Amino acid sequence: MSIVQRVRPHLHIVILCLCWYTISSIGSRVTKKILTECPLPLFLGEFQFIYTALLALGSCALARKYNGIYNTFPIGTFPNYYRHPNEKSHHSTNHEIDRQDSVIISPSKHIISTVLPLGLFQFVGKYFGHKATSLVPVSTVASIKTLSPVFILIFQKCLRISTLPLSLNLWLSLFSIVTGVWIIVNEDGKNRKSKSNLMDSSYSSSGIICAIISMFIFVAQNIHGKKIFTFKSDAKAIGERLINSKEGTPLPFYSTEKRGIKYDKLTLMIYISSVGFCLSLGWFTFLELPIVWNYIFGTGQSEVINSIPWKLFLVNGTFHFIQAMIAFHLLGEVSTLTYSIANLMKRIAIISVSWIFSGVSVSFIQVFGLLLNALGLFLYEQCNNKNKLKKLRPE
Repeated sequence: MSIVQRVRPHLHIVILCLCWYTISSIGSRVTKKILTECPLPLFLGEFQFIYTALLALGSCALARKYNGIYNTFPIGTFPNYYRHPNEKSHHSTNHEIDRQDSVIISPSKHIISTVLPLGLFQFVGKYFGHKATSLVPVSTVASIKTLSPVFILIFQKCLRISTLPLSLNLWLSLFSIVTGVWIIVNEDGKNRKSKSNLMDSSYSSSGIICAIISMFIFVAQNIHGKKIFTFKSDAKAIGERLINSKEGTPLPFYSTEKRGIKYDKLTLMIYISSVGFCLSLGWFTFLELPIVWNYIFGTGQSEVINSIPWKLFLVNGTFHFIQAMIAFHLLGEVSTLTYSIANLMKRIAIISVSWIFSGVSVSFIQVFGLLLNALGLFLYEQCNNKNKLKKLRPE
């Protein structure tokens, strides 16, 4: 069998991944452009929250009206409007699953208490992430985010949460990640200092601190999410997802252990975005709304912002939502390990594209740091996958 014949059945996956990488990379550059013209991280975060919720709501309405859209994505992406083609193999035939009549699940005390911490993480994480993006290169922010596996492991050890066993490969993975990030950040700092003054250099240090805080928020959200949400599936189904090349229902409903109430991905997206918007509204009103109000309804000039690029705001919000929908679809087409590696490559693509568009020459040491970072992330995913397989083996 030729290479073309082997690749052809998976061509749509390759195209989806390329679209995912392209949209993510361009979206990061658009975010940088917005925050350069309008360095108001809370304003951008508020817009993203409300715009994402509206797009998710519109998608749910389309999926409810058109069965074909509903069936395009894996079980658990939308509320239970119809019977999914893959539903029979993943749900017991002894009972009928309740169907959702309305477009979204009605708000309740339980769902609000469930998404409240996640909305808080989103609000704080977005603020520091956007603040960092406005001060340092996109490659610096993206590379610092790749440190999350290191600190997830440290926090899990400190909190005595079950985590990966320490092994030679894991130590090599963590060393490669840390060394790669240090090289990238250090080289980005040199490039910035070479074409900016001392004041910009101090801002760069503030941006790195904001990027690190944003990464810590992501780590806390990851650990908190694992404690709150549990994936209801038996060991056999999990084993099939890890071993098989195709995963039938990778985006299942998430349910809390105590109540057993199940929520789909779009419902979580709508409520988390809404909660994040409400939590950040007070800070935005106090800190940034007067600046925006004076620019729009006042003199049209500001010492803080050069302009408000509304078109870029719409492009940025749309790209963020499309990224999420592509991720949902990919998770339904490939195994968990394959998706993790694809997500790894997306981070590498963002760093690479940011270097290309930054207009600075890329040195060999930067490429070496990027390769080290990619190697570390790949080894970490391998260790994670081996640990899951080991748990599934019968004693």
